[in-house]
Amino acid sequence: MTIATSTPSLFDLYFDYVRDTEPPVIFHRWSLLSSLGALLGRQVWIPFGSFRIFPNQFVMLIAEPGARKSTAIKTARKLLSKAGYDKFAAEKTSKEKFLLDLEGVEESSDSQVSEKLVMENLLGSVLGSEPRETYIVADEFNDFMRCGDLEFHSMLGALWDWDDESTAYKQRLKNSRSVSIFQPTINLLGGNTHTNFAEMFPPAAIGQGFISRLILVFSEPSGKKIAFPEPPSQEREQTLIRALQTIKARMNGPMQLSGKAKEVLTVLYNTFDGLP
Repeated sequence: MTIATSTPSLFDLYFDYVRDTEPPVIFHRWSLLSSLGALLGRQVWIPFGSFRIFPNQFVMLIAEPGARKSTAIKTARKLLSKAGYDKFAAEKTSKEKFLLDLEGVEESSDSQVSEKLVMENLLGSVLGSEPRETYIVADEFNDFMRCGDLEFHSMLGALWDWDDESTAYKQRLKNSRSVSIFQPTINLLGGNTHTNFAEMFPPAAIGQGFISRLILVFSEPSGKKIAFPEPPSQEREQTLIRALQTIKARMNGPMQLSGKAKEVLTVLYNTFDGLP
């Protein structure tokens, strides 16, 4: 008699990998989902009328201090890095420097900047051929950017769903230098407490697109206490790394939602009342 066996899903593998850690399972789940979105970039998408929905996400884990948000975030980042991903954003930045890094511009001398400005004025910006991607991973999100920076928030909201293959995202910076970014793709995985979240996002931020694109994931502490955690199994880690590399290599093109997923999303879309 043959006994059928099923291949464990990526989530099964990951939850097994992090089983001896203290963060709530939901924090591990969304850290992995966020990492997958960054890993795939624009390789896959969901057709949406004449547009495309890419898997990039803005995810923020919310909990009281000590709930092990950082552990969940750092675990996912470390694994993603070992799988070969290297498009992480700086740990702390300004709006202008973030755009320069995304464009791929290194620090230049004044003469080099002047020469580039002259060429831009004469010839215009030349579109690149590869999407520009970055993954903001900040277990303490308020360390990443200045609190209450509504301009930065607004810009991230605009970049979240950019899908124009004929026009680059352009912005002129304060030093009169302009940036031109082809197909920007931004992912974000952050951690915050309720108090720090209120400092980062004043009431005026609710009316901006960034907040409406932010997936807030809350949990109470898991209650698990492990005084001396053991290092994860090397075998389980290598299995996960190979799985992520396989996903990156094989997944390309449009994705289709299941009938059940469409049903649930339709209910959410028709019944959500918005923020008060």
